[in-house]
Amino acid sequence: MQKLIISGLALTALFITSCGKKENVIPPTVVEQKIPYTSLTSASGYKATFIGADGLTTVNYQGQTDRINMLKEMDNYIKTGTTANLDAAKLANMFRNQKAPFTSAALNAASDKVISSKTAQSFSATESDVERQRFIGYFNELERISKMNGNPAAQGTAGVLGGNRLVDEKGFELSQFVQKGLIGAMMLDQIANIYLGTEKQAADNTASVSGKNYTALEHHWDEAYGYLTANETYPIKGSESFLGEYIRQGTFYNGGNENFYLAFLKGRAAIVNNDMATRDAQITYIRTELEKAIATVAISYLNKTNTATDDASRFHSLSEGVGFIYSLRFAHNAKINKAKSEELLNILMGKTNGFWSLTPADINSVRDQVANTFGIDKNVVVNH
Repeated sequence: MQKLIISGLALTALFITSCGKKENVIPPTVVEQKIPYTSLTSASGYKATFIGADGLTTVNYQGQTDRINMLKEMDNYIKTGTTANLDAAKLANMFRNQKAPFTSAALNAASDKVISSKTAQSFSATESDVERQRFIGYFNELERISKMNGNPAAQGTAGVLGGNRLVDEKGFELSQFVQKGLIGAMMLDQIANIYLGTEKQAADNTASVSGKNYTALEHHWDEAYGYLTANETYPIKGSESFLGEYIRQGTFYNGGNENFYLAFLKGRAAIVNNDMATRDAQITYIRTELEKAIATVAISYLNKTNTATDDASRFHSLSEGVGFIYSLRFAHNAKINKAKSEELLNILMGKTNGFWSLTPADINSVRDQVANTFGIDKNVVVNH
């Protein structure tokens, strides 16, 4: 009888304990999908997908479009250096948006939109200044060599190659150093490290910014997208520029154009859904694909150099390749960081006569190192 009572008590205790455990189980969190992820396609319009209670889009990246247009004006001005003298002060004013340097009144009026302050912003203050001064140095050199645009360029002589390529004594086409360099130092850095970075992605997502119909976090994500493209969908062949155009080529080769755009859409939808795990997964994917696409394009330009049939084409491709190898240092946790980037650039640029002295072995050495770092086919050529 005593054994039966003890057994009964044990069963009762087991029952109570089991009930207690059941009551303490926390059900998995279910994220409310205000914007279902399954509704997103490569044809979904970016602005049209994100609509506020007022019926208007919650997307605004005008500041990024302004800076891209500033770079377009700068680039177009530099191209006149083959027939006219360039003014380094004007280029510096475009870089800093000072003294109304643009032909567009709207850009001059956007005085708080500045390229220089967004250049290498993720670096320390000292390192950022070093990178910004690099571009100021290019502007000074462009002014100097533009005064020699009546010369046919040759080893040791600045001038024009092929009728339309302004190069210095070493064959460096500085216009490409500026354009491709700012693709990395401004656009890539702003997307990968600033707007998709920890600080911006910790912004408030509960209340709308005063006077706006979007949260601070939503806006930061849109600003990242704005450095990629101004288009409603991405990519649109023939309508992309700068970073957006070269990422289009690189991701096309790597088979990820559609997925790359969907990652931007899904990440923004995740913010609306307050689903930060999904957002973080998209950030990782975007950062990885940005870096790999730029590496792919860098390799491609080095390969084009080896197949070029004249110095103008060869040095143009080399200059573009140099610009992209420089840009790789601005990827998030860059596989080719500043030190490695400088090492590779020194192989390409460090000889006494610059590009004139380069051998295919020199070029292939850099190409192979980049290809091996990213696991990319060293023979890749993209132009899609």
